[in-house]
Amino acid sequence: MTSSILARGLRWWWIVLVGALAAAALAYLVSAAMTPIYQAQLTLLIEESQGTGAGDYNDILAAERRTRTFSRLVAQRPVLEETIRRLSLRMTPEELMAVIEVTPIRDTQLVTLAVSDPSPARAAAIANTVAEVFIEQTQQRQAEIAGPGADQVQQNIEAIQRQIDEANARIAELQAQPNAGDPAVQEEIRNLQAQLAQFTETHSALIEAQQRILASAAASGPRIRVTADAIPPDAPIRPRTTLNTALGGVLGTLLGLGVVLVLVYLDDTVKDAEDVRRLTGRPALGWIPRFRGPSGIALVTAPRSPVSEGYRSLRTNLQFATLGQEVRSILVTSARPGDGKTTTVVNLGAVLAQGGQQVIVVDADLRRPRLHAALGNVPNRFGLTNLLLADDEVDLAALLQETDVPGLRVLTTGPLPPNPTDVLDSPRMHELIAGLERMADMVLVDAPPVPVSDALVLAGLVDRVLLVAYSGRTRSAELARAVEELTRAGTPLLGVLLNRAEAGAGGYDLYYAEYYSAEPDTGDQDGSGPGASTRLSQRLGTLVSGRAVDATQRGNQ
Repeated sequence: MTSSILARGLRWWWIVLVGALAAAALAYLVSAAMTPIYQAQLTLLIEESQGTGAGDYNDILAAERRTRTFSRLVAQRPVLEETIRRLSLRMTPEELMAVIEVTPIRDTQLVTLAVSDPSPARAAAIANTVAEVFIEQTQQRQAEIAGPGADQVQQNIEAIQRQIDEANARIAELQAQPNAGDPAVQEEIRNLQAQLAQFTETHSALIEAQQRILASAAASGPRIRVTADAIPPDAPIRPRTTLNTALGGVLGTLLGLGVVLVLVYLDDTVKDAEDVRRLTGRPALGWIPRFRGPSGIALVTAPRSPVSEGYRSLRTNLQFATLGQEVRSILVTSARPGDGKTTTVVNLGAVLAQGGQQVIVVDADLRRPRLHAALGNVPNRFGLTNLLLADDEVDLAALLQETDVPGLRVLTTGPLPPNPTDVLDSPRMHELIAGLERMADMVLVDAPPVPVSDALVLAGLVDRVLLVAYSGRTRSAELARAVEELTRAGTPLLGVLLNRAEAGAGGYDLYYAEYYSAEPDTGDQDGSGPGASTRLSQRLGTLVSGRAVDATQRGNQ
C-alpha cells in the first residue's frame, strides 16, 4: 500500500519542484527588496565595589541579579531622551527603544548593548552614546546616595570659603592703607591672619569629610565601564538572503508535499492493477506503460519499446483468457473519451497480425472517427456507412484496405451519418460483423466510449468486450459505471486494459522497461540484424497462436 501511494505521489513530482522553486524565488526577491539593517554592539562591565566579598555564594547571586537589573535600566526613558538630544535623532524614545537590545551574559557581570539601524555609523554612535549617558546618570544617582549630610558639608565648605575670601580681602585692604604701619592697624591684620588660618584649617577638614562621604557612597554601589566602544559593522544582520532563500525552498517543498498528499488523497482515478481489481473484481488484462517515442504503430516504429512489449503481453493474455472459446470479434471501448481505445485497436491488431493471424479492424465510431488517421492517414471516403446504408449489395472485400502491417486490414467509417445509433442498430450491422468474422481470424471493432449509446449497441454484436482505462485520468466511478453498463448489455467482458500506466502499475518495474528498450547487438552473420527482433517476435507470436488454436480445438473435441 505504501509503495502504491508513493507511486501515485510521484505523478505530481513537478508540484513539489515548482513549489520549492517558487517559494525560494519569492524569498529571494523579498529579501533583496528589504532595507539592509546593521547592528553595532558594545559590552558593559558592571564591577562590584571594593568592599564586597567575592567568595560568598550569596554575593555572587546578588551580583548576577544586580547585573540583570542594570541591563533593564540601560534603555530607560531618561537615557533615551538624553541620547536623542545629544545626537539630534529624529525619532521618539519608543522608536529608539525598539532598535536597542540589551542582553546580560549568563554567569558573568557583562551586559551586551546592541543597536540596529539602516546606517552602520549611526548604529555605532547610538550604542556609544546610550552607554555614555547611562554611566553618567548612574554615577549621578550614586552621588545622591550620600544624602543630606553631603549637602550640608558642601554648604559649610562654601560658607568657610566665603569667610576666607572676606578675610583675605580685608587684609589686603588694610595693608594698602597709608597708615598700615600703625600699631592698631597691624594688630587688626594679625587678628585677621589668625582667623584666616582657622578658616583654612576648617576648610581642609570639611574637604576631607566630603571626600570620605563621596568615597563611601561610591563604595556602596557598582562601577560601570565600557570594555570596548562600538564600531560601525561591515555586513548587515538582515535580511539574510541566502538563508531566507534556502528556508523558502524548504517551506515550498513541504507545501508542495502537502499539496501532493491532498491530491493523492482526493484523487479517485484508476492508476494501477490494484484499482482495476477493486473496481471490477478481476485482474487487469494488461497494461501499457507511458512511453515517449515516434508516432504511429508502436510495433512498427518502436518494436523494442516497453509499449510494444505491453501489447505483446496483452496478446498473450487475450489468448489465455479466450482459451477453449470461440472468440472471433472483440469490441474495444473506453469509459471516457481520450482513454486510448483507438490506439489500442491499432496496436493490438498489429501485434495479432505479427503473430500470424489475419486481422480486420473496424472503425465503428461514427461520431469521431480516428482509426484511419492512426493507421497512417488511410483514405476514409468509403467504408462502414456505405455498407450499412447502400440500397444495393456492396462488395465488403472491396472496402477493406491494406495497412503497413502484413495481415492487418481496416474498414474505415466512410461518410458520417446524422443518426449513428440508428445506423449501427440495424440487422445489416449484425450481418456485417458475421461476414467480417468469416474473412479473418480476429475482428477488432473500435467503438465510441461507453457513455455513448453506440458502444452498448455494438457490444451486443460481438463475442467479447475489451475496456480501456487511462491510468491517472479515468475516474473510479466512470470505470465502475462502464463495467456495469457493459455487463447489462450481455456480452462477456474480457477485462480492462490499463493504458499509459506508470512503471509498476501493472506489477512490473523499471528494470523490465530498460530491458526491453535496450538496443540489440548488431551483426548479420548470426542473424541479429535490424530486423531480427521483429522476425523473432513474429515467430514467437505464431507459435503461441498455434498452441492456443490447438488447445482450442482440443477443448472443442
